[in-house]
Amino acid sequence: MTTTVLPTLLADRVAGLRSPSAFGSVLGEVRSDAIALTGGSPALEALPREALVAATAAVLADAPRAARALDYSAHQGHAGLREWIAQREGVDAGRIVISNGALHALSLTFLATVNRDDVVVVEDPAYPLVAKVLQLAEARVVAVPVDEHGLDVDELERRLDAGLRPRALYVVPDFHNPTGRVLSADRRERLVALAERYGFLVVSDNPYVELRGSGSAIADLDTASDRVVRVNTFSKTLGPGLRLGWAVLPDWVRPGFLDLRSRLDQHASSLTQEVVGEYLATGAFDALVGAASALYRSRALTFTAALARSLGDAVEVVAPEGGVFAWPRLTDPEVSVADFARAAASEGVLVIPGEQFGVESPAAARHFRASFGQQDEPTLEEAAARLASAYSQLEKTV
Repeated sequence: MTTTVLPTLLADRVAGLRSPSAFGSVLGEVRSDAIALTGGSPALEALPREALVAATAAVLADAPRAARALDYSAHQGHAGLREWIAQREGVDAGRIVISNGALHALSLTFLATVNRDDVVVVEDPAYPLVAKVLQLAEARVVAVPVDEHGLDVDELERRLDAGLRPRALYVVPDFHNPTGRVLSADRRERLVALAERYGFLVVSDNPYVELRGSGSAIADLDTASDRVVRVNTFSKTLGPGLRLGWAVLPDWVRPGFLDLRSRLDQHASSLTQEVVGEYLATGAFDALVGAASALYRSRALTFTAALARSLGDAVEVVAPEGGVFAWPRLTDPEVSVADFARAAASEGVLVIPGEQFGVESPAAARHFRASFGQQDEPTLEEAAARLASAYSQLEKTV
């Protein structure tokens, strides 16, 4: 009997993909009562659930609006929603394109502007999913470190002076994922100036900017420059399940972005855009994000204080000014953070080892990322106690 060997059904562009990071993998056995500090999702109690129910009912009860909500939409998105975003971003609504979340906007931006083998600079440590996007663009990734003031623009400038010529640069300016740090105002200005001098595109991904719990807000990268794209999302404020984000695009990027869009998803959900537009028209958004920011600030202080109290000088940790991530560092170089994460899982707490965010520098491997956003304060206290127990058990074997 002859056996026919069938060819693989996957295209080469898919079959050859390998994840650039182990991001998302949980180390160790997971207990049924585990406290998950791994995700970046918002707390349910911080989301406008009842208001979204009312907005959905209002849209569907009105026949003309229901007709729009259940029909196709323009590639660029809902006009009223784009106008609301444009006023908040301080730009003309023609520069706004509504996307299916921030990662979708990032994907279309890089695919529209980056050629095969072009250099794209990323932060180190970096948000790992952007590396997957850059794989699709077949870009070469170069990392520049992050310090206490965000991306090290001095180091970037030294490399540019030495001949580095990136096509684009990716940065999370406010409450950076994973470190929680904030890019200083003068670095933002210098970064845009460098982009204009050397001709690269700066892509600012700022999903946590509305969630500032302390300190003073800093203006995002200046979209008056045609070398700046700003990407944002409602995922952290209204809910990631809505899959609704946006990009602020220079005139030269928008046609390519929309051309790609027309060949892929066409547009974001018409119903979701209509419902969110209805909710935003109530004027409740600022109060919503203000309350969310205060909630996350309280949780950040609770968790970092509990961690410092429970682990003592074995850990260095500070409460971020905003966002939902803490970035503790284990101080003993003999203690493996990966082993600590495994031990923590056995004690009933899930965290992500910092090595999953590292690009070139080994410094990230001394840290772990812990998200405090979805857990209440007693649960965060318990998580810190379990992490201390995990460290104690691990310390006995070192």
